[in-house]
Amino acid sequence: MSSISAAAAVTKSSINVNVESSAADLAAIINKSLPKELYKGQGGLGTSVTVLRSGPITVLAADNFVYLNLPVQLTFGYALYESYPLKAGLRFRVRTSVTPEWRLKTELYYTGLTDNLADTFKLGPLSLQPKTMVENISQPVQKMLAPIIDAKINDSIQLRAKIAPLWQSAFSPILVSKEFSAWLQLTPEKIVMSPLLATNNRIRMSIGVITGATVTVGPKPAAAPARGLPPVQLLQSFDKRFNIQLATDIFFADLVTALNPVLLDKTFGEEKKLTVKSFNLKGEDGRLAIALTAAGDFDGEITVLAKPVYNPKNNSLTFEDVDFDTRNAGLVISAGSWLFSSTIRSTIKARLDDAIKEQMEAARLKASSALSSVKVAESLNLTAAVTALSLGEATVLNDRMSINVIAQGETSINLK
Repeated sequence: MSSISAAAAVTKSSINVNVESSAADLAAIINKSLPKELYKGQGGLGTSVTVLRSGPITVLAADNFVYLNLPVQLTFGYALYESYPLKAGLRFRVRTSVTPEWRLKTELYYTGLTDNLADTFKLGPLSLQPKTMVENISQPVQKMLAPIIDAKINDSIQLRAKIAPLWQSAFSPILVSKEFSAWLQLTPEKIVMSPLLATNNRIRMSIGVITGATVTVGPKPAAAPARGLPPVQLLQSFDKRFNIQLATDIFFADLVTALNPVLLDKTFGEEKKLTVKSFNLKGEDGRLAIALTAAGDFDGEITVLAKPVYNPKNNSLTFEDVDFDTRNAGLVISAGSWLFSSTIRSTIKARLDDAIKEQMEAARLKASSALSSVKVAESLNLTAAVTALSLGEATVLNDRMSINVIAQGETSINLK
């Protein structure tokens, strides 16, 4: 577990949004928009050329690029001569980035053609080199293709349309547990994004909504004023963890239940003995007061005081200075040293320390369950795994201890 004190300022959280599209989906969108005739004009050496699309474009996403293979049919003309249709494939590479205004920017590069053209062929009196002539027409084809690819990649991802509803809904408190009336309250500040990834025929973007996050119990908190979608900040990487501040109460009734097996009707001492017949807990001057009613060689009431202490080095909350209350010495002093040397104090400390660990683990599991599937907006579900709790100082009240806790883990929202 982290050693960060929950009393310190809470680190901002990142709600991670994964946006992705498949190469197959992108190919389907592009193919709907590509014209049959790609180019008609001069082909060099006085020839004319017509370039027609001869099949669907194929799309491959790998090595953080999008690769296109466009099958074409080329027909050359010279005077009264016309060549038979030549089959080839024009290959392009697309590099994609995101502008601060939430638009995908594409750069299209011609990378060559599939090697299935003859080195030369005759067209009337001319001897032509088709590979060289195709290179000459690649620029006008690329110029025609570039805006189509740019538009269709944006249509495929629809980045702004997916992020805007999430950003707007983040300003409203989200109910994470009906049972406890627990609300997740976010204070979104900015949006960051790491470079686009294109691997395994999928195009992925990792986006982080940077926000403060608090869980409150009770009536629904007031929504924060929503702000417009901010420009995206491009970073090489960003911290994907979340840190949610929540107040955790440990009620004395739960501690009584934990202490019952080790105190109630248990006998302490060796030569002289006492048996605990009943006990109760209360808060007193920032300490826990355990009032015991005993019978045996000590017959009466004694109080054991214990102070909860937070240790930032190992992120633990334990009970220290566990000792008898001697402010009203009376029977305690008269009982003598045997009472002070009994194991009653160490037994109470050990069980209280264990009870705190158990309560914190229960709190972690409860938070993890509450955040395992949270509806943020229509068709948008947030999933979170609480991996650790960072503790802070405990405040002892009349019937409970209140601990400021930070739940730590990772959240994600998948948008496809």
